[in-house]
Amino acid sequence: MKIPYVNGASHKLWVKRAVNFVFAAVVLTLIITFAKECWCSARSGELRSVAIYSRIEVISESTEDLSEKSFPSEESSTMNQEIVSVQHRSSLTTRTACQQHYFLLILVASAPAYFDRRRDIRQTWASDSSINPRWKTIFLLGQTRNSNHSKQLLREEAYYGDLIRADYFEDYWNQTLKIEMGFEWAAKYCNFTFLLKADDDVFVNTPALLSLLDNTKTPKTGLYLGHLYKHPRVQRKGKWLVTQEEYNETHYPDFCAGPGYILSQDVIVSFVNIFNNISKFRIDDVYVGMLAKEAGVIPRHHAGFQTPPYVSRMCVLLTDTVVRHSAVGSCLRDLFRKAMPALNATAVKN
Repeated sequence: MKIPYVNGASHKLWVKRAVNFVFAAVVLTLIITFAKECWCSARSGELRSVAIYSRIEVISESTEDLSEKSFPSEESSTMNQEIVSVQHRSSLTTRTACQQHYFLLILVASAPAYFDRRRDIRQTWASDSSINPRWKTIFLLGQTRNSNHSKQLLREEAYYGDLIRADYFEDYWNQTLKIEMGFEWAAKYCNFTFLLKADDDVFVNTPALLSLLDNTKTPKTGLYLGHLYKHPRVQRKGKWLVTQEEYNETHYPDFCAGPGYILSQDVIVSFVNIFNNISKFRIDDVYVGMLAKEAGVIPRHHAGFQTPPYVSRMCVLLTDTVVRHSAVGSCLRDLFRKAMPALNATAVKN
C-alpha cells in the first residue's frame, strides 16, 4: 500500500487548520457554558425578586405567638439563610435572617428612589466596622412602579444585602405598612437587644446612642424612647388632617416622633403580636403609639432625639444629639465629620 506523499507546505497547512478547528471548538464550548450560567443566574435572580402587586396581598393570619418564639443565640445564629416555614402577619416578603446577635438593630425607612440617601448613610453612620460589630443597619423598602428603579434595587440588594422588602407600592401614607413589616422581620429573623427605627433623612450619632443604651439607668426591657408627644391633639386640617370617620377622639395616645425612636426587643415582639388588634392608621408614629397603649408600654422622652421645629434648621451637632432629623447630603456628611472623633474612639474601644 502506498502512502500518499504530503509535501512540507501542505503538511503545515493541514496542521494549522486542525489547530484552528480545535481552538474554535474550545471557544464555542466556553461561550455556550458561559451563556448557560448567565441564563441560570438571571433565572435565579428572578426567583429571588419580590413579586409586585397592585394591591396589598391578603396573607392568612398566623396564630404563632412570638413571645414564645426561640431566637437564635450569638453562637447558633442563622447565617443569612433563607427561612421558608414562617408565616407573615404583615406585607413582609424578605425571609433572610441576621447573621449574628446585635446589641442595636437599626431599621431605616427609605423610599426606592432614594439611592443617594442610602449611599450616604452607608458611607457615614450606618456601619460598624469592628471585628465584633455591635450594631447593624437595614433599609426598609416597598415596591416601585419604576422599572429602572426596580432593576437598580435588585443590584443594590445583591451587592449590599441590607434591604428588607414588602409587597406593597410605596406611598407616603403607606408608612404604617413599612413599620409593620420592619418590626415583623426584626421579631422573626433577628436577635437583638434594642431597635432604632429611623428615617433616611436623619443623622444618628451612634457613639452617643450606644452610650445611652449602655447606661445602667436605661431599661433593657419595656423601652419606648424618643422625642415624646404628650397627649397630642388630633389635627382636623393641614397636612396631618384626620377626619372624624378615621379617628373620632380629640387626642392621640402618647407617641414618639417618627424620625427616630428606640424600642427594646420585648416591645417589638409584643407589638407584632397585637397587629391584628389595632386598625391600621395612616400616620405611622401615631400608630406605634396606639400599639404601645394597647401593649401597656409607656413612651419616654429624651432630649437627644431632635426633630423640627424643636431643633435648629442650621446643620449643627449639639452636645446631646443622639438622632437629628432633616440631615441629608452635605449636612449629613458634615455632622458625621463633627462626630468623627467619638466614632473613632468607639471603633478603637471595640
